[in-house]
Amino acid sequence: MKKIKYISLVMMVFFACVSCKEYLDIKPKGEVIPKTAEEFAALLNGHLEEIDNGYDEYILGNAMEKYEFECFGDNLENSLTKNVTGMGAVPKYIGDRLNSFRTQYSKLYVLIRSCNLVIHEMKEDDTDMANACYATAYAMRGIAYYNLMRLFCEPYNKEKADDQLGLSIATRFDMEARPKRSSLREVASLIEEDLKKAISYNSKSEIFRYTVDVVKAYLARLYFWTQNWEQAIPIAKEILDAYPLVEGTAYTDMLSAQHAQKGNILLRAYLYSNSSGDQNYKSAQGYLTVKPISKRFVDLFVEKDKDIRYAFSFDNKRVATKVPMACVRSAEMCLILAESHAYLNNTKEALEYLNLLRSKRISDYTPYTMGNLPAVDEKALVRENAEGKAFTPLLWAIHVERQKELFMEGDRWFELKRNGCPEFWCAKDGFKYETKQFMYTAPIPSQDIDLIPGMIQNEGYVK
Repeated sequence: MKKIKYISLVMMVFFACVSCKEYLDIKPKGEVIPKTAEEFAALLNGHLEEIDNGYDEYILGNAMEKYEFECFGDNLENSLTKNVTGMGAVPKYIGDRLNSFRTQYSKLYVLIRSCNLVIHEMKEDDTDMANACYATAYAMRGIAYYNLMRLFCEPYNKEKADDQLGLSIATRFDMEARPKRSSLREVASLIEEDLKKAISYNSKSEIFRYTVDVVKAYLARLYFWTQNWEQAIPIAKEILDAYPLVEGTAYTDMLSAQHAQKGNILLRAYLYSNSSGDQNYKSAQGYLTVKPISKRFVDLFVEKDKDIRYAFSFDNKRVATKVPMACVRSAEMCLILAESHAYLNNTKEALEYLNLLRSKRISDYTPYTMGNLPAVDEKALVRENAEGKAFTPLLWAIHVERQKELFMEGDRWFELKRNGCPEFWCAKDGFKYETKQFMYTAPIPSQDIDLIPGMIQNEGYVK
């Protein structure tokens, strides 16, 4: 283990010294490339340690990173009386952080480079360690591109994906290559291939975190994001069946645990206490009083105290009490199943999964039927669904349950993006600031626009 950590430290120091604009220069210069599977495992170990210790900001995320994404959406409001200034201050709207996304961009490509090194340079094969390395490298590369796609590409449009701008794809060593952006469909296909390749190794090694079940959950997420409803359903069902929903105190204990991975959580950050991870957790916890919960979000809980999430998520002063958390859990799979079936007009199955989730969260709940679904809120911020059409009562009910269930888990901002990129404004320092439609897609870092001939910037950021 000492050897692995030493090699990991060397490789991390090397990658930290590489300038941002050289993220595609994959082969190390002046460094000896690892040879054994154990040495390649060390290369991945550095990235995994960041997740375990709670200071990863770009693969799974951490408490503070999830809280910032909550600050971009409509679940929270800016306080008119409380403020936090200086280094580390929470963002008041997405415009406060758009430029800083270049850090995620460069770090995710560094992760891709590490994965490419394992995939193409490791010669060892057919050993448990080698198979775990390959599985992890393919999984993390696919997830890195998935995260980049959601941040730096427009919302996926199944009918127009061939014409939508994707990402620069780097899958092999080429010191001179400066690839332009591929189509969004090509990026989604690469992610799918990587995740399927990772699944084929059937890794169940908890040490490498990205087990076969975790990767399947990400594949369900990918199909859901790209509107492949038919493909999302069987995978999400497999995960939900293997990790059934918990309820009552088991539910609150699962989400309150600071370090333990409990209940139906497949993967979580911050398993171990670490100074940087502790600081992220405490900062997120401390900032909860700065931005009150929006009244519109509070009003979603029509069952009030019968819904366990009502008292767990915030107090009577509209201060959040659910601490932000970076994780993958099966409740999301239940919501994916409900929504995917709804888009396919499988009404019975959609209601089944929607009611399953509600039965685990609301005491003495009344099952939804097509006759008693609540009306679509015509005054809500979100006005169109993922396919660009008006919400049906069924899809709206699922949308609302997702908003309540995944609160403080960094999901809402991407739900707004997936459902029409609605524009809205907030008060900031005595002025009115607008979240415009183009802001849901982060800008490609300017140095990469300058570095790569023909590289196209995202709409809204062109000089």
